Amino acid sequence: MLCTTLDPLLGEDKVAFDELEAIRQGFGEAVRRRMDRMWAQKLGLTNLDRTLLQELLTLMVETRVDYTIFFRELSYLPETIDPLQQSFYTTPDEALLDRWRAWLSQWHEAIDTATPQARVALSTQTQRTNPKYTLREWILVPAYEAAHRGDYTLIEELQEVMEKPYEEHSEEIAQKYYRKKPDALFDVAGVSFVSCSS
Repeated sequence: MLCTTLDPLLGEDKVAFDELEAIRQGFGEAVRRRMDRMWAQKLGLTNLDRTLLQELLTLMVETRVDYTIFFRELSYLPETIDPLQQSFYTTPDEALLDRWRAWLSQWHEAIDTATPQARVALSTQTQRTNPKYTLREWILVPAYEAAHRGDYTLIEELQEVMEKPYEEHSEEIAQKYYRKKPDALFDVAGVSFVSCSS
């Protein structure tokens, strides 16, 4: 859309039009490469394994997973799916759990944890890629409602946390902000999701 918007501004400048067209034509491939790099980093892989990623995304949809919690827990390189289950909104049946176990096993084969040093380096790298804290509207609503009443305590606390979203912070902060959305808030307009216009 940006390219379409710029077209009329180029007038008769054929060189500029050709450059813009080259950008437009290459955009899809550039985005794909960037997305591949992002997913590889989130998973701690040198190169993206599309089959591994596709199975993960399928499992995450079928299990209804909190993406922030899931990827942060994955960054600790768990040996079992137990830590990952704190990100699950549903309780998977045994067949789905078996698929999760198989995926985790394949993922462990794909990552480099051959030495203790490699394991520590990979965990540190993925923790820098996968934030522990992200803004969620159901957390923001009480903060801006309190601010409207003149109490900026929650706003200031959230600002501190979000300035360093990759850090662990205190256990008190983790209990408040490193958790799944409460069931009662699903599908509640104005609280459940941060929208594009938020």
